[in-house]
Amino acid sequence: MAAITTSSCIGQTGKPRQKNKPMPTSYMALLIGGALPACFWAIAAILQKQSAQHGLSPGPFLAAFGAMVLAAGLALSLLPRGAGEVSWVGLRYALGSGLTYAIATGLISYALLRFGVPISKLAPVLGCNVLITVLIGVFLLGEGANLNAWKAVIGTVIVLAGLALVTSA
Repeated sequence: MAAITTSSCIGQTGKPRQKNKPMPTSYMALLIGGALPACFWAIAAILQKQSAQHGLSPGPFLAAFGAMVLAAGLALSLLPRGAGEVSWVGLRYALGSGLTYAIATGLISYALLRFGVPISKLAPVLGCNVLITVLIGVFLLGEGANLNAWKAVIGTVIVLAGLALVTSA
């Protein structure tokens, strides 16, 4: 009697299994460091709007927000690449980053609470922070060596045109 061999995957007909090619590192970085945080920031903006609609002022909002950031930071510090040496210079930059983020977040909460601005109109304006980040990266951090200036200018014009369309809708 001949042995019958089958594939471990349903629907295959005895063909050798193809190895799944992993996602290229550049795409994985854009997914993990770009697309997923953008989704979480969008959800955070909606939750911030809900918080303001329920009358929470910027101070308590920032305290609660900061508590969650602290909890997440402590949890991530336990991961294998999270714990380790502390860079005191890096820590100063982290504190500055936290301060500027807190001020921005407080201003957003204030605008939502005080003026009742729709988050759907505020978010596109906030999204233009990427243009400022690109400018700072290019001019202060020297990251413009491989930048295609025409693409950057055209992209900026498109972003600003989109901003104008969305905020005037």
